Amino acid sequence: MDVMAEDLTHLFDEKGIDRNLYEDDVSFEDPLTRYDNIDGYLFNIGMLKNVFKPRYVMHSIEQTGDWELSTRWTMEMTLPDVPFFWKPRLTFTGTSVMGLNPDTKRVKTHFDTWDSLGESQGFLNGPGGVAEVLRQVFDLTKAPDIETPRYAVLRRFASYEVREYEPFLVAETSTPGAFSGGNAFGVLAQYIFGGGNETNEKMEMTTPVYMTDAGKMQFVLERKFNGDVGALPKPKEGTGVETKLREGGVYAARRFNGIASEAGAEAEEKLLTDALVADGLVRAAGAPASLAQYNDPLTNPIQRRNEVLVKLEGFDKTKL
Repeated sequence: MDVMAEDLTHLFDEKGIDRNLYEDDVSFEDPLTRYDNIDGYLFNIGMLKNVFKPRYVMHSIEQTGDWELSTRWTMEMTLPDVPFFWKPRLTFTGTSVMGLNPDTKRVKTHFDTWDSLGESQGFLNGPGGVAEVLRQVFDLTKAPDIETPRYAVLRRFASYEVREYEPFLVAETSTPGAFSGGNAFGVLAQYIFGGGNETNEKMEMTTPVYMTDAGKMQFVLERKFNGDVGALPKPKEGTGVETKLREGGVYAARRFNGIASEAGAEAEEKLLTDALVADGLVRAAGAPASLAQYNDPLTNPIQRRNEVLVKLEGFDKTKL
């Protein structure tokens, strides 16, 4: 396990994996491809590296049989050399099951699954794998190229992602109702642009803007403050603005485009909640749902990125 865990960190870097850890006739299969020799296996890795510039993160590795190892991973990819104006980013999460030859201790079989395909896995389900790739490539929603909270995707299911967020600072004020902004945007804009804080300090706009079903709107504040609420400009008295640290943790997020109305956000939250129940995931008790809006009002609704998020409890990111 130690040898394979270290070797797989080089899956897409200049060093590459050690072919001596694999049998010459290693069998590889995932939802898109199937090879029955080491040259085909390495060709597939090279193709992914050169076309998609992938980033691979292993979350866990376990012995799952007498001569079997399994890993859980996240792989993020881009298409930097393809002139798509929306610059798609592809994310896959899943498992790899590697069978070892007991005589040589080399990998004899390697079978990958994707969480987004559920029970329909393997090369024989090729249309499902192709459809998932195309669905991500032609997701036209786009976030602006400005600072946003950091998170890692732990699972990508068919209709939502499970993410682990780092803590981040926010400026918060009250809104007229659940997922309803009213004049709260203008109040928070005054704070970050200087007019609403005591030192008249101007801060950079970030993304997304959060609204909760508990009647709050939040602007994300810059990472340059290092998570220190005390380092933030103090809101002017009477503005109704409060600065706070929004805790990190594991959240489920469902993405949708268009104009995010209050009724639309509530409908998306219901779909997300139903999917979590079906997948056996537990929503944190008492935690409010959030609507995240990434774009300005002038963005074409087709390209607007909106998300509903709910916090999860008891999620094990290493579970196979």
